[in-house]
Amino acid sequence: MTEKSTSTFEATLAKSDIRSAAMIEIQSEKRFVPYDEYLLERAYTQWQFGDWRSLAQLDRNTAQNHPDRAKLAVLMAAARLQLGQLVQARQFIWLAREWGASKKLICQILVSGVHNSLGRAAAIAGNSKCAIGHFESAITAGTPGGDRLLLTKARVSQQFHDLGLPAAGSDYELSGAPVSQKSLRRIRGFSVNRLADFKLGDGWAGNTVNTVIFRHHGILTHQGKQFTAFYVDTNTLRLVQRDLETDSFETCDIGGTYNLSDAHNTISLGVDRANHLHMCYDHHATQLRYRRSIRPNDILSWSDELPMTGMAEDKVTYPSFIQPHHGFPLTLLYRDGGHNRGNARLKFYDELLKNWTDVSLPILSGSESKPWTSNAYWNHPAIGSDGSLHLSFVWRTHTLGKEERINNINIGYACSPDGGLNWFTSRGRSYQLPITQVNAETVHPVSPGSNLMNQCSMALDGRNNAHIVFYADDANGIPQYQHLRFDGHRWHHQIISRRTQAFVLQGAGTLKIPISRPEIVIDRQDNAYVITRGDHSQGRMVATFLAGPSYEWFPENVEVLWDEDVGLSEPIIDRMRWEQDNVLSLLLQYNEQPDHEGGPQTSDRPVMLVDIQFVTA
Repeated sequence: MTEKSTSTFEATLAKSDIRSAAMIEIQSEKRFVPYDEYLLERAYTQWQFGDWRSLAQLDRNTAQNHPDRAKLAVLMAAARLQLGQLVQARQFIWLAREWGASKKLICQILVSGVHNSLGRAAAIAGNSKCAIGHFESAITAGTPGGDRLLLTKARVSQQFHDLGLPAAGSDYELSGAPVSQKSLRRIRGFSVNRLADFKLGDGWAGNTVNTVIFRHHGILTHQGKQFTAFYVDTNTLRLVQRDLETDSFETCDIGGTYNLSDAHNTISLGVDRANHLHMCYDHHATQLRYRRSIRPNDILSWSDELPMTGMAEDKVTYPSFIQPHHGFPLTLLYRDGGHNRGNARLKFYDELLKNWTDVSLPILSGSESKPWTSNAYWNHPAIGSDGSLHLSFVWRTHTLGKEERINNINIGYACSPDGGLNWFTSRGRSYQLPITQVNAETVHPVSPGSNLMNQCSMALDGRNNAHIVFYADDANGIPQYQHLRFDGHRWHHQIISRRTQAFVLQGAGTLKIPISRPEIVIDRQDNAYVITRGDHSQGRMVATFLAGPSYEWFPENVEVLWDEDVGLSEPIIDRMRWEQDNVLSLLLQYNEQPDHEGGPQTSDRPVMLVDIQFVTA
């Protein structure tokens, strides 16, 4: 939000003093209750842009403890009017009056809404000039004296997009004055607020075994405690527990023999419904290594190494714990087999019996393909607000040519409404298991040998639609970061980087690659943040902002998360804390990464835990 529009907002809405707690009357008793101090600013920005769906997600419970709840109620009523939710709109107008909103403010916002509706009608009728005029009047009515040109540009862009109409043009004139894309980028921008950082101790840094992206989970929050783990050296695995309320830490070192010369041998964590911690570690197509904590919410006592079921556990790679949710148990997703002949399998944990059970058929399978076998590499699994489990994946076959170019092809998708038993395409058509290259839904085709990277990331927006990030060659053969999203009807694709240097994925083992795989998170306003590191960021961890609902990429919308070179490491994030608090916790460490694994390294570097908060304007 610009300085001018902010000051206008303060004058128009008579913005009161913002504090971290509001004193309100509850049952004739005055109490201090916490509230979101940025809520009014976000809601007003959503109103300015005409992002009615995001604004309509606010409800009475969210607003009632806020010191500016009357103004929030007016904005919430405006959103529901635009969405045709007339009964709810009337209720919020009544509530706004009850909470003290002035008649003048209510009239201004309602008149603005009338102009917005007329603008949408004109846009549908094909009269863009008339539509733009009404959208401009909508802004003027609700924000007299504000940055009219800039805000109208944002409103026009949002409304045309929502109607499924082509943009009215990037250089159209509003009352004789064009609004530049550069100005729009400023209002759609974001900033980074570093909340805290902690040194957890020195750890192995000879390769990326501590910071490779496919750790799931590498950091995990549960019941106010945050857990992580890393290798100190070839004989020491360290568990760390943080109390999020006090920021006190406990550590536990588990001795053993760990193969740290292979960056695949990572540590993954999960917590069951009885609050016991589970840990898998140190395997690459080798025997399962697994322990669980003896006491709940405690890292100080562990079982010996255990089998799970004993079935399909001798060639384990990429163990991924899927946290219990919506009545579904702790689940392990893992690869059984090799890089070009593998199956993705599921196991479920029963807390009462303290044992695991297998799903009989693989979810993804390339081990029986003919004449070429293959393997499906999945991105991070994602859980919907309705309990649905989402997977996206690429297929790897044999290498190509004498240079042994890695051959990942196509991006596939599958969704399960019942925790992994039954699976469907994005169109709702059922799969017959296992999903193979033959029957898999390809949501984005990628040609063989196009440097498509496996094991990237996926997140879901507020409508449980998938957003997938990855990198692959552009039309000029330069690997670029890319964003693929489903809007409920069709898939949209865009390139979100401008790299200029080519490289080739070829050979065996972990590679020394100039860019990390991308990570993605989506906030409660459905904005996306793509987290990367590489030659485009001078080795620093950065976030690229894609503002919903259009998710249009602007090269300038990038912010540094950690202003130090982190070598070849990749982003490791706490998904559960992001889901609960919209706070991004990152595990950071400077790492080397010899090509094709190379020989053992002995260098140690500090392991850092960093908390980040994104602030959108």
